[in-house]
Amino acid sequence: MSKKVKRLFEGFQPSHYQISLNPNRSTMRLSGTVTVRGKKVGRPSQRITFHQNGLKITSATAVKHDKKGDTDVVLSRVSHQNTLEEVRLHADHLLHAGEYTITMEFTGNITKPMDGVYPCFFTQDGQDKQLIATQFESHFARQAFPCIDEPEAKATFDLTLTSPAGETVLANTPVKTQVTEGDSLVTTFETTPVMSTYLLAFLYGELEHLEQTTKNGTLVRTFATRDNIGHTQFALETAVRCLEFFEDYFAIPFPLPKCDFVALPDFAAGAMENWGLITFREHALFVDPDNTSLLSKQYVAEVICHELTHQWFGNLVTMRWWTDLWLNEGFANIMAYFAVDKLFPEWDMMTQYIVEEQQMALKLDALENTHPIEVAVNHPDEIRTIFDAISYNKGGSSILMLKKYLGETAFRDGLRHYLKQHAYKNTDTVDLWEALEHVSKKPIKTMMSAWTSQPGYPVINATITGDSVELVQKPFRMNPAARQHNSDEAIWPVALNAGDNTPDMLDKAELQFTTSDPDHLKLNLGQTSFCRVIYDAEHTKKLAADVRANKLAPLDRLGILSDAFEAAKAGYGDTVSALTLLEAYAHEANDAVWDVMASNFGSIRLVMDDDDLREAMKPYGRKLVAEQLARLGMTPKDSDTHFDHLLRPTILGIASVSEEKQVVDTMLQWFKDMKTSEDVAPDLRGVTYTTAARHGDASAFDKLVHLHNTSPSPEERVTLAAAITGFKQPELVQKALGMITSDDVRLQDVAYWIAYSLGNRYARTATWQWLQENWQWLKDNLGADTSFTRMPVYVARVMGRSDFVPEFKQFFESVMEPSIDRAYKQGLEMIEWQSAWRDRDLQAIQQYFNTAK
Repeated sequence: MSKKVKRLFEGFQPSHYQISLNPNRSTMRLSGTVTVRGKKVGRPSQRITFHQNGLKITSATAVKHDKKGDTDVVLSRVSHQNTLEEVRLHADHLLHAGEYTITMEFTGNITKPMDGVYPCFFTQDGQDKQLIATQFESHFARQAFPCIDEPEAKATFDLTLTSPAGETVLANTPVKTQVTEGDSLVTTFETTPVMSTYLLAFLYGELEHLEQTTKNGTLVRTFATRDNIGHTQFALETAVRCLEFFEDYFAIPFPLPKCDFVALPDFAAGAMENWGLITFREHALFVDPDNTSLLSKQYVAEVICHELTHQWFGNLVTMRWWTDLWLNEGFANIMAYFAVDKLFPEWDMMTQYIVEEQQMALKLDALENTHPIEVAVNHPDEIRTIFDAISYNKGGSSILMLKKYLGETAFRDGLRHYLKQHAYKNTDTVDLWEALEHVSKKPIKTMMSAWTSQPGYPVINATITGDSVELVQKPFRMNPAARQHNSDEAIWPVALNAGDNTPDMLDKAELQFTTSDPDHLKLNLGQTSFCRVIYDAEHTKKLAADVRANKLAPLDRLGILSDAFEAAKAGYGDTVSALTLLEAYAHEANDAVWDVMASNFGSIRLVMDDDDLREAMKPYGRKLVAEQLARLGMTPKDSDTHFDHLLRPTILGIASVSEEKQVVDTMLQWFKDMKTSEDVAPDLRGVTYTTAARHGDASAFDKLVHLHNTSPSPEERVTLAAAITGFKQPELVQKALGMITSDDVRLQDVAYWIAYSLGNRYARTATWQWLQENWQWLKDNLGADTSFTRMPVYVARVMGRSDFVPEFKQFFESVMEPSIDRAYKQGLEMIEWQSAWRDRDLQAIQQYFNTAK
């Protein structure tokens, strides 16, 4: 854990910034002036301190305001404390508390890593072009201008930007004035609302736009490079509908006259909620009807709704410090799915939420080296480590539990009360609980504090004897070794959601009750509670019979199966029992349930990592998918439902790795005949490409590389990356690795290439070697990105053998820094539990699949 940094807001509290900035694309330098008015607080001292990173403050002046008038402050010197990312303005005399205006002139850099002020590269009409854009979350505004760069330091901003004449220039607010001065355009924007520094944004470059207006008069625009602007139509329509939905739901109008959505060719995250100027990866904003998969279309809608949720949760009301990041991200995580579910009810997004978001959180939070939803953040370098499945997915899952507990109306009205009470202010988690308690009159703080203040979650062991039910809860820990040195004293209040005539809550270690329908008892109906459930063997058989008879809803079917497999991996049960349960899913046709089936089928292949077992699993895989393969066929049909389109790639993927001859031969023929990507349906390209790579040679590799390097689609390039890194030939593995640091791979996609290559068992060792040799390059180019902090996890999840631990430790301890410390510890734990699972169950699993043939 790194040393706690001092909060500069405790010494100076800004109220307004006036910023004049000239980010010069040709020199990759920026220069500017900032005038900040604010209040010095605390004891008298001889300095005022601001954040800066990579800036040089060339001059500074200060004025003190009081009842007698304005007094110039003599500043004797300026000192840059670069290791602390500070600039200190020193005076020869004591500076007392009060109102000050401080003006600083400065210079800095436009840097290639995608934070602060940075370039985005694209090609148009055969010419190389650049946009200049910003990314200030979490603590990168200090790279653009001196400021108090903390969430609590809310202020208003007046921005003047100098940019090339003839190019689009955007910021959070509408343009106030524009003047052309030679080859430059000087733009002054309207004053922003009161907001945190991380939400300030601006950009310029050659962009075009589409626009619509909401029913309440907000101008909504989507911006992209000229060749791609047509692909933002779906995003524009979705954004308008979502903005209107949230205005009605929160009962608070969007507070800005415009809201822009900008697709950036280079962007580290998925998107960023800058108030009124939301920036996106192109993949997260583009929908091309001829080339975008259905899954990606859903993703675009979800990301748009996620970022629009932030306009209220995060922008209007902001966490006081990064400890409560989940107040931003947890809400956006669940409310995005809630909004998309309302806008596109035919997509059944709340079912997909459980698979895509909740299950991910359950897996991460089962590690000993997880963290609470509310996590202490001592240093800015730690901030990026909590942009993870706990802050986002577990935070969202906790809100889902709360919504179920309160009911729709009380939940909505509580959120409205919270937002109105704290608009333009900062909050802690307790402020949210108090608002919801005020409206619902229920003990929210008591119930929810256990979920946000302590890590992990419970596993409920359910034993059913006759009509008697006994429940015992303990913390679920994936690593058996962690259970040996941890007490099991943590208790959570768990909503049982088990139907009529059963208790509402398990809020102690044990509970006994009787039920009128014991044979069909299923806890956690709808999977809204954040827990796992393990049933005794006899009751599991009864639930399996209900699955076979299609008596359970899809969420309950997937919950039973997921809990059984995760319990087996953790050593609470055995894998053969979970596989026996899987036999009950022989007629399963639901896409969400198949996601769980496919995931666990794949995890056995990955972790057991045994050639004989892989061969034994192939006939089983062919048998597993046979019914759905016959029903769906290999190509889309007019009669397909939305979920058929989502399911077909999953079925074909299992069939392909299981060497189903018809599937493999057909896909290889598709690839051979393919002239352009459009020759194969968008939903089927990924499995076609990876099949071609698994069976291909150098000519197939070259064809995939050509498709990648010439594709205008960001989604397609990532899909192709999975195939390019999927060859078995050593020379092709090295070629793929060599591409990562070339201009053919965008920095934003590097993590995909590394993760995919590590996932290829023929490339795993070479990729691990490459990562060690190129660590400094990764740090220089991705060091501020969350993908960099997760590198130890990327390695550990595919290297699940105990004999790898010394090598893993030796390297990551040699490059250790706060940003990778948690991921390193998680990685060690992942290797440990995977190795234990393999040692414990491999022989029995092999016997099962040999028999199952």
